[in-house]
Amino acid sequence: MPTEKKIQQVAELEDHLERSLITISLDYRGLSVTQMHQLRRVLREIEPTNEMKVIKNSMLRRAADNAGKSGLMEVVHEATALVFGYEDEVTAAKGLHKFATDNRLELTIRGGFMDGAVLTTSDIAELARTPGRLELMAKLAGGLNGPATGIAGGINALLRELAAIVEARAAQLESEGGADAAEAAPPDAADDEADEASPTDEAEASDEAEASDDAEGGEKTTAEASPEAEPEAESESDTDAKADAADADDDSE
Repeated sequence: MPTEKKIQQVAELEDHLERSLITISLDYRGLSVTQMHQLRRVLREIEPTNEMKVIKNSMLRRAADNAGKSGLMEVVHEATALVFGYEDEVTAAKGLHKFATDNRLELTIRGGFMDGAVLTTSDIAELARTPGRLELMAKLAGGLNGPATGIAGGINALLRELAAIVEARAAQLESEGGADAAEAAPPDAADDEADEASPTDEAEASDEAEASDDAEGGEKTTAEASPEAEPEAESESDTDAKADAADADDDSE
């Protein structure tokens, strides 16, 4: 029959399992007491709430069943230490990886349990390479700050370009206005000269027209008079002819 102490230990282990987001199982054999302390310290340096406990498999089986995580027993064999990650799913794996790298040790990680699924050794190694919560927050902050700085710089550059365009346009309009004024003056003077010269031209044109009309009128008068003269000339000839004929008749008689 379990003692009160064992019952309390199972209850505490059950609480750890229920609160943890990830539980990693490793074989602690081959690690000295000093190394076990170092491993706990590294885990807490990465995330203060991380925790490692050496457990008895018989108690773990009861606690896992009570916590609804019986699948964890698939990666628990012989001497077992459990690492609990309460704040996120990656810092516990990162702590184990850092300790093994710094001490040039090969930890025997059997697997883990997360979100109702059993994790393999490869899964734990992949989690160790995944950015943690603090890393993601730092990247997010940098990502948010970067676009804000870029937007501010882009707005300033746009304002500078707009000011340059306005100034250039104003100078262009001023230059075009002066050129238009200079080009407009000569035509006005030419128009004035044309206006001044037009009365004389018109008078000369009028005189020429009248002279032409007089000449045409004279020619018409002469032409009209000549037909009347020709009949008169013909009548005189006829008279002479008749006189000659009469004289001839007189001579014959």
